[in-house]
Amino acid sequence: MTPRNSLRLSGSRLIESLLAIAIIIVGAAFLRIVHGTPPPFGDPHYIGSAAFFPGIIALLVTGLGVVLLISAWRPRFSVTFSSGSTTRALMAYAVMVAMVVSMRFLGIWLVAMLAVPLLALCFGERRWYVLLALAVVPPALVIHLFEGVMGVYFPRGMLL
Repeated sequence: MTPRNSLRLSGSRLIESLLAIAIIIVGAAFLRIVHGTPPPFGDPHYIGSAAFFPGIIALLVTGLGVVLLISAWRPRFSVTFSSGSTTRALMAYAVMVAMVVSMRFLGIWLVAMLAVPLLALCFGERRWYVLLALAVVPPALVIHLFEGVMGVYFPRGMLL
């Protein structure tokens, strides 16, 4: 490694570290707001409270900031990327746009159960049992987690 590359590498590590520290500070600030006294949005430990979901997100942001800080100082190896497929990326983008547009008419269940396996198809998954599992398991888990556990409701469509 040349001295110039070494300088560039340490500069990028410094920038990543500063970004990670900023993310940790923002996450900690939101955690402080949610867990302030008196609790502004209700008890953050009660799952039905308005403070529960923001508290979980603030904790997640803070944790990811710590992960970014740790990964900024890990040894780096050179990675060579093979050329990507623009067609696949555009197809995935089209599926996501169609998902957003059709959500109002089809509802979250039908859209998610169609979009997740279609995205897997775009990126090369061909096994029918994997596609079937992708059509059922991720949408059911995510929708149940948000609606059933956290009380954050998704839009309903005309069909579902």
